[in-house]
Amino acid sequence: MSPSLVTPPPSAGAATALDAYRGMWTVYSDAIRIPDPSYPDLARYAQDDALDVLVKGLASVQDNGLVGQGEVTIAPSVTGADPSSTPPTVTLEDCVDTAKSHLVKKDGSGYQDTPGGPTRATATVSRLSDGSWKVSSFALFAVGSC
Repeated sequence: MSPSLVTPPPSAGAATALDAYRGMWTVYSDAIRIPDPSYPDLARYAQDDALDVLVKGLASVQDNGLVGQGEVTIAPSVTGADPSSTPPTVTLEDCVDTAKSHLVKKDGSGYQDTPGGPTRATATVSRLSDGSWKVSSFALFAVGSC
């Protein structure tokens, strides 16, 4: 099942719901390495509650003098679709593996991050009027939840 057959212009959001979700994680990973809650590409892949969750998380990391390192592994799958809703939506579920990512103090001083691991995630991705897709809601659950 393909969530969209419309290819958006390059400056718009993602071409499919899965592309939007994967893109959101890619730009979040880039943003947390700085960290930058106003990282411009976040809004390319996320909007509404999802964008708010990402921005608040990055602001907290920045306010605490931390920076993200390492890699997060994702493997999302489509769990539902509502093409007749306004806007049309696709729901995703993922088991995000955060075991190889961690936070450290930006200044190099000591910091003990909580260990990561397999973490259940859910997302709703909305199709915009231009045919592109953006993650509109996003939730991460406790480590070990998947």
